[in-house]
Amino acid sequence: MADMHELTGNLSSTNDAMRGLITAANKGEFTITPDAGNELITIFQELEDWLKQRVYDIQEIKRDTPLGHSPAGRAISDFNKQVASGDNESLEHLITSMRNQTPQVVEAIKKAMATYQQHDEQNKQILDDTQK
Repeated sequence: MADMHELTGNLSSTNDAMRGLITAANKGEFTITPDAGNELITIFQELEDWLKQRVYDIQEIKRDTPLGHSPAGRAISDFNKQVASGDNESLEHLITSMRNQTPQVVEAIKKAMATYQQHDEQNKQILDDTQK
């Protein structure tokens, strides 16, 4: 049970960080070099693929875990369904939210790369002007 709480806590923190990246990039408060940005984009695209698979896995768990008709089998099956779906703190909600935000994060990183390049060009222009 502690592992599930740790997983949902980690996913929740990642979800919050993703929202923070999007917000900061939209405000122009986040810049990143093209090399680092491209690495992050690759990471978030891989995360999106992983999340898609987890959504599929959750749908499987929500159906019913075939553990037989014993009280223990039924209890585990019911528990799995409850963990997989439910309120805003459920695994399903977190994964769906993250999956929906992943393309937005990729766009935010692209915006941050553009902001970096814009600042870099401005700084280059300032240096060129001071050297004249």
